[in-house]
Amino acid sequence: MKFPLFLVFSAFIAAATAHTTQPYTFQQILPSKTLEWHPCNPGFLCAKLSVPLSYQNYSLGLASVPLLKYPATTNSSSGPYQGMLLLNPGGPGASGVEEVFTSGPLIQSIIGSNWDVVGFDPRGMWLSEPLANCSDHRDVNPVTGLKGRGVPRVSDEFYEEYIEFGREVGKECEERSGGVRDAGPHMSTATVARDLISLIDAFALTPDGKRSVKPSNLLNYYGISYGTFLGQTFASMFPSRVGNLILDGVVDPAGYLTNFTSESVNHLDELLAAFFIYCHEAGFSKCAYKTGSTPKDIFNRFNASFVQLDPRKAESEGWSNATELQDALLTLKVSLLAPAHSPFGYFPIIPQVLLDLESALQNQTLSSWTLATGAIFGSPGPANYKSPDWRLGTLCSDQNNRWYNKTLDDLRPQLKALEKQSIIGEIWSMAVLGCLGWSVEAEETFEGPFGGVTQTPILFVGNTYDGATPIEKLHTATASQNLCGFSKIAAYLQTNQLPGNDSLCQLEKGPFNILLNGTLEDNINRAGLASLF
Repeated sequence: MKFPLFLVFSAFIAAATAHTTQPYTFQQILPSKTLEWHPCNPGFLCAKLSVPLSYQNYSLGLASVPLLKYPATTNSSSGPYQGMLLLNPGGPGASGVEEVFTSGPLIQSIIGSNWDVVGFDPRGMWLSEPLANCSDHRDVNPVTGLKGRGVPRVSDEFYEEYIEFGREVGKECEERSGGVRDAGPHMSTATVARDLISLIDAFALTPDGKRSVKPSNLLNYYGISYGTFLGQTFASMFPSRVGNLILDGVVDPAGYLTNFTSESVNHLDELLAAFFIYCHEAGFSKCAYKTGSTPKDIFNRFNASFVQLDPRKAESEGWSNATELQDALLTLKVSLLAPAHSPFGYFPIIPQVLLDLESALQNQTLSSWTLATGAIFGSPGPANYKSPDWRLGTLCSDQNNRWYNKTLDDLRPQLKALEKQSIIGEIWSMAVLGCLGWSVEAEETFEGPFGGVTQTPILFVGNTYDGATPIEKLHTATASQNLCGFSKIAAYLQTNQLPGNDSLCQLEKGPFNILLNGTLEDNINRAGLASLF
């Protein structure tokens, strides 16, 4: 699941080993064992690096890793050229190339214009070759899914839909991408970590690598969410090759590898409570859903609509609109998950969504509301599950296929835990349910031990409340757009300086441009919203 990245970067234009001044597209670039940059989009440089398809069996041939660079500025006011910072925005399944294309031009405000910012697409995904494209996800009907199925229910049907979807995708991928020379067996995080070694080795041989202030044989890297698992894997496999590593929104390796990362949703309801806090403080002019005199009044308004979406009661009593309620409830839960990752972007959208829900309930037009809201946030059905082969190819491989051929009953403990943790907890299971059908085994995985002494200290960045990886697991400070946090990231990249005892950044202006009085946790507790249900 890909959400907007709010960390912004500065940029510059540096010398490159380009063969022409005409812009290239990735399709025109031939993979090379040396790092050769070509002008592509204005201000960017593109490359394709040839790497071994298999680091265990070099006779299997080559793969290619696409890279997009927003280069450092000549004679940067930030100081001498530092080197190459690689970016992984999460997933698994997100495109680093796309992220740098959208975020690169703003890099200057964070890390300094004396860094190259480079995005790459991991194995089997996006522009990498060979590509795992076995689910034909680009052609899936956005309403009905692979075989014409509709949106699943909150009951067991919700889970069974995703399990069946995963089985279909898994079967196709085994046939089309599961061979030893295909992408499927080579999509694990351990393999991508070895690709990072290939990347920095190639960089070290370039003119930029030879002039960089930072040791060019060390990895400089910014990983967000899943990208922190990649960073931890790299640091544990190659501790002597660690340069400046920033891990923002730290995923717990044990949870990621074994149990649906259920601890990730520990504070999801508190983040939903934050919406009611900010809506109240913003006032009606900025948040048209505001009502009453307290944040609790806004929650009560929300709950009055929420409790009407009860498909199990509708089914048991034979209501004619049971299916409508099921679809609407899941769509609402998906809508509420998005602000948990990106409150700045989605909090301002939620008021109208909830106002429209009230109207739909009153006028009995839930189907129209579900379609309109799904167009904004995405349908909860399997058909809207973007790039399933890409995510499953990495996630299921990293977990050593431990969920393959399991049943829904085998998953009950994890699913019940998710449901108890949050009013939208079951939505979190969507990404992993497909592993029950994924049979392609990775050639290499890494399951630890994690940790150790690295060549350079690692900077871990976290946010007090986050619905993806809470402060116990340190999720992304980028979502909070905290300038204090950004300054500490920049200091670390420029000087290797860790924050030390000065590691806490105070709350700054949040959604609706509101600065709360006190911490977010204090505001939630004062409002009586620490436990929504």
